[in-house]
Amino acid sequence: MPRVDLHAHILPGLDDGPVTVEESLAMARTAARDGTDIIVATPHYRDMELEHQSPNIVTELADTLNAALRSDTVRRNSPSVRIFTGMIHRLDTSLPDLVDSESAITLNRTRFLLVDPPYNRLPSYVGDVIGRLLTQRLVPVLAHPERNIVFQRDPKRLQQLVDEGVIVQIASGSLMGQNGSGARRAAEYYIRRGIAHVVSSEMHSERSPRSPLLSQAFEIVSSLIGERGAIDLFETNPDMILEGRSPQRERTVEPRIRRRWVRIPSLEVNNPFLERARRKWQRRFRRARRLTTRG
Repeated sequence: MPRVDLHAHILPGLDDGPVTVEESLAMARTAARDGTDIIVATPHYRDMELEHQSPNIVTELADTLNAALRSDTVRRNSPSVRIFTGMIHRLDTSLPDLVDSESAITLNRTRFLLVDPPYNRLPSYVGDVIGRLLTQRLVPVLAHPERNIVFQRDPKRLQQLVDEGVIVQIASGSLMGQNGSGARRAAEYYIRRGIAHVVSSEMHSERSPRSPLLSQAFEIVSSLIGERGAIDLFETNPDMILEGRSPQRERTVEPRIRRRWVRIPSLEVNNPFLERARRKWQRRFRRARRLTTRG
């Protein structure tokens, strides 16, 4: 099964990613050496709109980059990597209309649409927009929700969207602490609970903090849910999305700890020494019980 990077800013000159084709090639080579087989180019629609660039240029640049990579692989005898097309769209009220006008680009021309939520708040229209996308027979892939302050504080809000059919994509940088401790804790929680479906690099350049490297994040996820689970998030699930199939995650529940209380026996003694020992013993058990209750 190939490793698939579902969210990458690798096409030159379209957004805040690389500027030249050579920079794009360097990013692809780094990803290939790290074990990535497929990169989905997902430039920001908003940046392209401001520069009055046609969505068709995404396919043209991806074809150019793929041709250069094939030649580069033969010449260098290096690992190969393929570029697929997509786009990331802002999660706002205009998005369903953008879909109707056929200006939005889905992931590998499937029904899966990569969407970018805000970081600091969760507007009231989010549920309505996602509902409209679902009625348009599209599946929203929510990018890096662990960076949103509302989802960090209330994971149930994200779980509700997942229950409605939304796919969750975690940024590898969040797992490595590059987006702050809140994002890291949220990402780990979503993964342990089965809320997350995919981990992607969100690469913008060859170097950190948003580099093409995924291996470290893979090891972190393996430590959280095992290697089999990590393979699902880095290989199986993103590959299913590119084929137009919905990945599934089993929702897990944190096990509750059952407390067992020790009953303090009642001792009948007349010896003063034993009486003091009995009271001391009882105080220790009561103190232990209070501490356990607070925990």
